Amino acid sequence: MADRTLTQQRVDAARAGNLGHRLVALAGDFSDRILARYREQGYASIRPVHGALLRNLELEGTRLTTLAARAGMTHRAMAKIVDDVAGLGFVARRPDPDDRRASCVHFTARGIHLLRDSSDIIEHIYACYSQLVGAEQLEQLENRLYQFLQSLDIEVIHSGQQALHPVRPENLRDASGAYLSHNLGRYLQLAGQDYHRRCAEAMARRGHPGIRFDHLAVLTHLQLQGMNLSELAEGAGISLQAMGKQVRAVHRMGYISLREGEDRRVREVHYSPRGLAFLDDLLAAFDELDTFYASQLGPRRLQWLQASLSRLIIALQLPVPARSF
Repeated sequence: MADRTLTQQRVDAARAGNLGHRLVALAGDFSDRILARYREQGYASIRPVHGALLRNLELEGTRLTTLAARAGMTHRAMAKIVDDVAGLGFVARRPDPDDRRASCVHFTARGIHLLRDSSDIIEHIYACYSQLVGAEQLEQLENRLYQFLQSLDIEVIHSGQQALHPVRPENLRDASGAYLSHNLGRYLQLAGQDYHRRCAEAMARRGHPGIRFDHLAVLTHLQLQGMNLSELAEGAGISLQAMGKQVRAVHRMGYISLREGEDRRVREVHYSPRGLAFLDDLLAAFDELDTFYASQLGPRRLQWLQASLSRLIIALQLPVPARSF
């Protein structure tokens, strides 16, 4: 029987080898590269959160409720993103012709221009990745990710940048006849989103409801022996202020204990007994999800996907878990 003792070595190995963490690390790198090129091309106002709208919006327009469902967020959260991006001139709201009480979001002319520029950016990122691992290996990763999504019946919506590029027969790479060329970033995002949703559901069943992705900036990077706040912020790759906010939120949930100085500032962060139980349950959820995905995709294909993800991560020298959330 495998040793189930909660040790730092076991925790580190589970975190580094976790499918969800690998997907998030690569999706984050892809997104960071897009944003860096946006800044170079005069789109510095685009923020990471805006991607939840831009990649899910169809050329003919999409209902706000549909956008929220695709992004896995609340209607209110998506409405705020729509207002932000509309203020930048990339999208606009219009009444839904089928339901005047609802609204549809559409790309503006400036938004279409952004999509066209995004096409060149994605080609550039794809070429950079190809130089690191080889075109054949990268195509293999993309195809394996698509098979992964197929096995879960996750539809790849023809929206965002991909909406400008209809699927052409000469681009097909698998027998299904539905492979979208150079859609690696979309596949990573969709697969990571599915993993996070299933992981949250598995943790809720274990008595840990309400865990959000931003809470993981604390719970994913905290060491068993505890850490001071600055070390934790550096490890997660976020500001001290942002980490302090998340630490307070997770503390209210009972997962960590805080040691404060005389000025009432947090000095050290430690797992509470409930936090250690959470961590043990999280590793069990990782195992549960591995078993589930293997049953859907097949054990060998899941191993191949993990190997392809790992190859690109090593080539990019990415930390896993990712440094930013």
